[in-house]
This record gives sequence, C-alpha cells and structure tokens, in this order.
Amino acid sequence: MRVALCANKNVKLATINVHKTLHKPKAAPPSEVFRAPIWTTWAKMKTNVSQEKVLSFAQEILANGMSASVIEIDDKWQCGYGDLDFDATKFPDPSSMVDELHAMGFKVTVWVMPFIAEDTMAYREGKDKGYFVNSNTRNGFFRWWQTPPVVALDVTNPEAVDWFVSRLKRLQEKHGIDGFKFDAGEPCFLPRRFITHTPLSHPSEYTRAWVNNVASKFELAEVRSGHNSTGNSSLVRMGDRFSDWGIENGLGSIIPALLTSGVLGYPFCLPDIIGGNAYFGKHPDEELLVRWAQANALMPAMQFSLTPWAAGSMAKDLCISALEMRDQFVETLIDHSERAVETLEPICRPMWWLDPEDSETFRIGDQFALGEDIIVAPVTTRGANERAIYLTEGRWRDLSNGKVHQGRRWMRDFSAPIGALPIFIREKSS
Repeated sequence: MRVALCANKNVKLATINVHKTLHKPKAAPPSEVFRAPIWTTWAKMKTNVSQEKVLSFAQEILANGMSASVIEIDDKWQCGYGDLDFDATKFPDPSSMVDELHAMGFKVTVWVMPFIAEDTMAYREGKDKGYFVNSNTRNGFFRWWQTPPVVALDVTNPEAVDWFVSRLKRLQEKHGIDGFKFDAGEPCFLPRRFITHTPLSHPSEYTRAWVNNVASKFELAEVRSGHNSTGNSSLVRMGDRFSDWGIENGLGSIIPALLTSGVLGYPFCLPDIIGGNAYFGKHPDEELLVRWAQANALMPAMQFSLTPWAAGSMAKDLCISALEMRDQFVETLIDHSERAVETLEPICRPMWWLDPEDSETFRIGDQFALGEDIIVAPVTTRGANERAIYLTEGRWRDLSNGKVHQGRRWMRDFSAPIGALPIFIREKSS
C-alpha cells in the first residue's frame, strides 16, 4: 500500500486538489439522460422480458403523461449469456420493435455484462483464442448471481476486447440499438486464482479495463463499477437498492452514495431505480415511491421501472410534480455536467462544499447542494411531514413560498408534507 499525505486548508480544497490528479472525461453523457428519466424493464419485469412487454411498457409510459427518453431492456433478452443477440422466441422481430420505440421517441439500450455461458456460440468462438479469463480450476468457470456458470471476458487482451466491442457494434447496426447498460465488472465476479492475458497488479484493474476498454467505446452507456476510471463519460449507476427506507441500502442511502460518488470524481451519478428493485417480493408503497422520486428529482439522472400509476393515483400525480420541478432545473444540471468535464467538480455536492469552514456541515448526509446556489433537502423518513434543514452562510429563498432565510443556522421542524420537496435558492448580493 502506498499512502500520500497532502495538507490543505479545508476539505473542499483537499478534494479539488485530488480531482486535479484524476483523468477528465472528454464529454458529458448525452443530454437526454438528464432531461427525462430512463425507463428500465428490470424491477417491473425481472427476467420476464419480451418484445410484446417492452412495447406495452413504452405505450404505458406515454399514455400516463410521461416523456419518452431512454428505455432499457434488461436481463434475459439474449438467446444465451454472451451471445449478444435477441432470443428469437421472446423477440421475434427486434428490429421492428426498435423502430417502433424510436418512432415513439425512445432511444433503446440493452443490458450486457462481461460473462459468457458455456452453451453459446460466443464461448465456442472465443475459448481457443484466449478471449476469457482462465484459472487452474474448472477452466475459468465460476458462479455469479444467475445460472448457468460463466467465464469472464479477458478485458486485458486487446484481441478479446476488439472481438467483444465489434459484436456490440454489430448488434447496434443490425437492430438499431442506441447504447448499453454495462453491468458487473467487479473483480469479485472472477474465478479463484484467475489468470489474465496481461497480469494485473491489483484485481480492481479488471474493473478499470472493463470500463475504459469496453464501455467507453459507446456514447450512450452506463456502468455500475469504477476504479481509476474517472475519464469515462458514462453514467455511473449506484448498486441495486432495496425497496425500503433504510440507510443501509434503501432510500436513506442514496444521498450519501450520491455525495460519495461526486467527491471521488464520478459526477455523472445515476441513482438506482426509484422505489428500489422490489426484491424479496417487497414493493414500495405510495409514500416511499413519492419520497424517492422527490429525493432523486434534482440529482444528475433519474431511473424508473416500477410505475408510479401502479402504486396509486397520488403517487402518479406527485411523481409528475417532482418531474415538473426537475424541469425547472434541468438546464442547470446540464450546465454543471459540462463543467464537470473540465474540473470533475460534483454536480450534487455535500453541504461542506458551500461552506467548508463551517463544522455544522460536516455530518449532514440527508441534504445536498446543486452547484453553489441551490440547497435540496428531501424527506427520507417514513411518515415524516417535517424535517430539520441547515442553510449555509448567505441568504436563501424558499422556492415554495418566496420567504428569505438567513443562513448559517438550522431550521428545526421545517414543514414538508408528502407533496413537498424543500428547495432553497441563494439570494444574490445586490
């Protein structure tokens, strides 16, 4: 382990100092991922996807007054893991499906990962060419979160990377696919005592190669892992969240995860699915879904799968209100995303970023700043209709009623009923 100790006046300057040493992306993600929510099939359908269900999902989105944006087709769209072609039984005419989705105004992405099952054309094509990570046991096969066992693409092998990327581009050309959700990439999904084409000095170098050698080749992309890969322009998605309120992995965890992502040099953060993934048969109720949408509304990107109208009429109306609130700030989000290309400054920032000498800000993990002049304080506690809010130095206007408050103070028991998202705008000095 190598440790470098650098002294700076405060935590903000220390963070900026570190960001100067990191690779910068060449561009921000495409603006459509900021302007409207991504719609993924995962939480709604899990692996039961089909052409008919995807088209019905898109029609349902538009019929309920939501904007067409990006629709993401998740697990089990392939004929076999790693073959990178549609299951002909589930998707009898994928090209016409994509054409129809495009006509509705959607861009289309599909879910991919660096894993290949044995009973596939991809495995038979690549096994003798050294395209897969090997090991001393079971010829490199290992178990992951699905079945059957798989091998992993050797992302350290340039020929293997070219083979995989060319197959992704062939899929795009064949069916009109716009981009990809690049899942996995963590070294925990590798066989024991793995052997790669280029030896790794640290297992996390596999993650960096997956992101930089594969995902970075596509403009419309998201990844869920990173290691020294701040120079990549993809959205970086939080890991799968549970459909509960908890700080461990529910709604209460998304603001801390968002802020951590930004501080580490990954400003293009995609929080996970609004309302969580509905694992273990647990679906969000109206209150959780609404509060989740409000909390996510002024974060860099949004992603729905569980539909608000399925939760109830109140959820639908209040989620639409949260999206309308986002519309007021979407140009600000895009401006900050473009600035982040040059500086890696977070789009959504911890409160100490606004006032790094104010110790009151250091422990605040349930509110955040959008840029320098907007404070967002979502409610993330079940049944709460009020919350404490801290305003940093300056004068802050409550967006809901126009009242101006002096900063560097706590506002205890601030009213925030179910339809409210507390937002404060900095008053400019005259």
